[in-house]
Amino acid sequence: MGNGAAATANVQAQAKPAQRAKARGGIRLFELLTDNPPFKIFILLCIIANSAILGYDAHFGEDNQYHGLIEQWNTYFLYIFTAELVLEFLAQGPSRYVRDGWNLFDCVIVGISYLSAIPGIRAITALRTLRVLRVLRLVSNVPQMRRVVEALIGALPGIFATVMVLCVVFYIGAVMATTLFRAEEGFQDLGQSALSLFQLTQFDGWGETITRLDAKYPWAWAFIMGFTVIAAFAVLNLFIGVIVDAVQETRNTAIKKDVAEIEKDVSEIEEDVGDIAEAQEDAAAVQKHILNELLALRAEVAAMKANAAQPPAQQS
Repeated sequence: MGNGAAATANVQAQAKPAQRAKARGGIRLFELLTDNPPFKIFILLCIIANSAILGYDAHFGEDNQYHGLIEQWNTYFLYIFTAELVLEFLAQGPSRYVRDGWNLFDCVIVGISYLSAIPGIRAITALRTLRVLRVLRLVSNVPQMRRVVEALIGALPGIFATVMVLCVVFYIGAVMATTLFRAEEGFQDLGQSALSLFQLTQFDGWGETITRLDAKYPWAWAFIMGFTVIAAFAVLNLFIGVIVDAVQETRNTAIKKDVAEIEKDVSEIEEDVGDIAEAQEDAAAVQKHILNELLALRAEVAAMKANAAQPPAQQS
């Protein structure tokens, strides 16, 4: 009974790592293959090389002497990126792979590349230019660039609110400018006034506009400077503040995520160590049981030999 219980416990201990690997959803071999620096560097170099030859082909046109070779290498790179997606899918498993938005982004980019490679529509210039979207995969393969994009996406609500405030400021400024300077070129209606004010916030012809308006309106400089300070230095700088906050928040979130993953890995290692310790204890118990059985068997064999060695008269 003791031997059977120990064997059962040993089987259960060996099944726990397999259950945890199944919970992760991926194949460990492919995870080790894809989650290492040489593989990531190779894919990054392929993306850079593909981007370079696409730029060369676009710069010198389809009549350049390397166009055929470039088309051939574009196909090779497309196959490499497809193989990468398959390996990542096998490494992460369906559930983990789909939950990561960057994986879906890579699938869309590679899918668009296949669309532009279809022979029937390859002659359509607009679709062929979609191949350059492969350059966007630099974003998904460089962690720092991913964090910037994630920060921009996270900052969209704040950016939208800032745009609304800026629209209110421009609307008020356009109404005031149209009312005050309707006779001047560039301020004859709300659309022209808004466009002129936007140019002023970019300091495009700022001095010339003030000089021109001051000829008829000596106080025009006060309005132009006031609007520029409010729109260009105050409201537009809110974009920077919103994005900086979003970048900091994204960085903190990434740090928390890394810490959580490290803690998870440590917990799994501790569980593996515990399973190994339990297996060793079970093995020691089995060995002790086998040793006791051997000692008992040896004693029985020795007793049988002693009985066999006695003369028949003594036995009777």
